[in-house]
Amino acid sequence: MHNGEISSYDANRRTIEMYGYKCGLLTDTEVMTYIVDYLVRRKGLTLTEMASVMAAPFWSTIEGMPEDERERHAYLRRVFPGLLVTGPFSILLGFSGGIMALNDRLKLRSLVAAEKGRTVYFASEESAIRVVEPSPDRVWSPGGGEPVIFTLDKGASSCR
Repeated sequence: MHNGEISSYDANRRTIEMYGYKCGLLTDTEVMTYIVDYLVRRKGLTLTEMASVMAAPFWSTIEGMPEDERERHAYLRRVFPGLLVTGPFSILLGFSGGIMALNDRLKLRSLVAAEKGRTVYFASEESAIRVVEPSPDRVWSPGGGEPVIFTLDKGASSCR
């Protein structure tokens, strides 16, 4: 699921089409779906690495990271520059055994997460979550570009 409007659509579409994808719907949701498929299924990146490509930290942020983290993020930025998604977006990605939420690196599109027991909630506003679950155990707003990955066996984790 995707909420937003990416300003990098044309560049992302041209890049993903170079890898053999055909964008017939001509929507930013389609392009983002193909980017996830390419990075995770075809290239074997983890969900956290995929998030580091699509919502990459700024170069100035990367420079301030510990060496191993800096090298990893710099590598991903250099190898996949055409797959950096810019503009306001938040996505929910279901996978076998869990769900991942990610918003743009500037946090132009809001994203709120909550947990109650073994249940996780995502919405653009906390009030929407509280309509469904008035007393969550934990509510937080992930940082821009910070993936939240919830697995059935481990619960939620923010990864940045």
